[in-house]
Amino acid sequence: MLDWGYERGWSRHQRFGLRQEWLDLYLSDRRGWRHRSILGNRQIDSLAAWLKTAGIEDGSAHLTPLGEQFAARGTACRPLWELLWVNVVFAFPTACWYAHLGPGAWTTTELKALLRQAVPRLAEWTAANAIMELAGLLERTPIGNELGQGQVSGERPRRLVRRGGQPGDAALIHALGRLYLQQGRTRLPWAADFTWPWVVFGCSRQFVLERLTVLDQDYFELDEHGVTICLADKGWWQCGATVISWL
Repeated sequence: MLDWGYERGWSRHQRFGLRQEWLDLYLSDRRGWRHRSILGNRQIDSLAAWLKTAGIEDGSAHLTPLGEQFAARGTACRPLWELLWVNVVFAFPTACWYAHLGPGAWTTTELKALLRQAVPRLAEWTAANAIMELAGLLERTPIGNELGQGQVSGERPRRLVRRGGQPGDAALIHALGRLYLQQGRTRLPWAADFTWPWVVFGCSRQFVLERLTVLDQDYFELDEHGVTICLADKGWWQCGATVISWL
């Protein structure tokens, strides 16, 4: 059982979820998007935070390899949203906690209560804002419905239905790489309660292992007890070079 009490940053996006149209705005004018009147001040701050959480920009506000792919291919490219969701799960504790719930259906009120049970120190408004940011991301991007990570419906409280989805190979490799970076060790045992790729996407463990087993790659080796990362250059994994060729 994971201990969520040590996590920080449960609500960091000004109560807004990332929206596909915001990312379109950013990509259409990366230098001037902050001055476009379509966004209010809090929405500007929210998008600036989401660009980091989603791995579109690095800490120096430069495009990452994922950001470059979005700029080249546009926001209608589903595999890019799979990679973005991986980044969000590993960078945003609320999304990671939600992913560990597995497939299911909840109202936002129920999710807020569950989050406060998992992290009792959270103030009620922090938990409410955290769920609002998550629900907004799922509702206003392809992650929620198209990727199966949480179809949002209804008025207030909104209802989220997470059916899960089967991602492409690039997303599986990226998720495994992010797990390696998170854990900081090259040997990852299957028995550990980690944020495995099947947790990230709410799919079956069998599907993930079957896909990883048949991939022609030199990044990792699998056996009955776990996975060993062979290419342990953290900078190489961090920059996203592992996945671009698999898109």
